[in-house]
Amino acid sequence: MVEKIPLRKSITKLDVPAIIAFGNPLLDVYVSLKNEDLLKKYNLMVDGETELPHEKMQELLADLQLESEYRVSAGGSAQNSMRILQWLCDETFKNRYTIYCGGLGNDSRGTMLENLVRTAGVDIRYAVHSSLPTGNCIALTTESSRSLVANIGAAGVYTLDDLKKSNLSLDTIKIIYIEGFFLTHSFPVAKELVKQAEERDIIIAFNLNGTYIFNDHHIAICEMVGYANIVFGNAREMEALAQSLNVTYDDVTDIPFLLNSLKRITVNVSNTVNEDWLRHGGVFVMTQGELAPAIAVWGRSQSVQVQPIKPTIPVVDTTGAGDSLVAGFLAGVLAQWKPKHCLEYGCKVASFMVTRLGVMLPDNVPPDLLE
Repeated sequence: MVEKIPLRKSITKLDVPAIIAFGNPLLDVYVSLKNEDLLKKYNLMVDGETELPHEKMQELLADLQLESEYRVSAGGSAQNSMRILQWLCDETFKNRYTIYCGGLGNDSRGTMLENLVRTAGVDIRYAVHSSLPTGNCIALTTESSRSLVANIGAAGVYTLDDLKKSNLSLDTIKIIYIEGFFLTHSFPVAKELVKQAEERDIIIAFNLNGTYIFNDHHIAICEMVGYANIVFGNAREMEALAQSLNVTYDDVTDIPFLLNSLKRITVNVSNTVNEDWLRHGGVFVMTQGELAPAIAVWGRSQSVQVQPIKPTIPVVDTTGAGDSLVAGFLAGVLAQWKPKHCLEYGCKVASFMVTRLGVMLPDNVPPDLLE
């Protein structure tokens, strides 16, 4: 039986900061609609995601001011994961374990987003692009539907020059985490980060994030998967990745095993057993929603499956479930846990977060997450 040292007891051994993430920082707005009139007015997808130009987003936001339930939160996949991970490790913010980088506008929403993330304890290194608005995502819910509306604005720009100006030190960094959305506009930055990570023996973690980005960016995604030590994705995203790599499979649960095998063959990893499971071939973590187990595969097709943990209170919002699982899993990596413990903790964190609207964190971490 492998002993699992409690998270915070393990984390305190680290120099800080320990993880840096790159993604698309967004300001999330949550609105409960009385009916679907606004969805029809702006021709928004019901139970889907629609991208609107900035001007239309402004009109929609003006209309939403009339709605009674209106909440704002920091958003963006990697930014969510960093806020959660920092909260898990130290909600007092005496130690700042996380750094986050991305593009921001020079406007009131950017100021609001910056304040929200800074007060969550994350060390933010935004690249400000004054000619673009801060990225927005609006979640519109009715009794029967949920629609997302987005305009990424300045979040869609992050250059090599921005990276240089950020003056980042990677001396204490253990993990560089990159979200898939970031590749759609900043692949050269991602490749530079990979280069620096290889020079310093830093773990690269990568999230596939969405199936639609494979349409125009599958080459960059596949290349990034080749670089990464850890790859996260849900079943639909793993299917898209398998298709892009011409990997045939009988069942979706075969995919992480096939990708692990392909990765070992491609990078010519030795079959010698390695105590460090993160260095031995590719680690693939696949989620399947609330009804099927999450799967982690590593090494020579070693694996673990963890059944989703049913919350003891009603589910409110599943939007941040994947970001939460990533945060819990990477917290376990920083604590040097074994893969099974990392995945179990990721599922436990996700189970807690889906009981809250958006990724809005309480002041204190629940006792059952303080392992």
